[in-house]
Amino acid sequence: MKKQEAKKVLEAVLLQDYEQLRALGVRAYGNQGRASTGTACITNLDDSKGQCNPRLAFNSSDVQDIGCPKCLETLRAIANS
Repeated sequence: MKKQEAKKVLEAVLLQDYEQLRALGVRAYGNQGRASTGTACITNLDDSKGQCNPRLAFNSSDVQDIGCPKCLETLRAIANS
């Protein structure tokens, strides 16, 4: 993920602009417990941070569930680099 894209994604996450996240192609994964607590991962960041959540087919979440602290930290680092 490039700096400009990271800025757009970060802004959309902070504003809870789910339509923008979908338009940017952001995908989220997290098991049912993580989805219900809003801590799903951003899979677009896997190359940057490694996998902090197993990517199993049944773990698919929606973008409104994004909130993994590691993912958000990595997104901030990319956006501010």
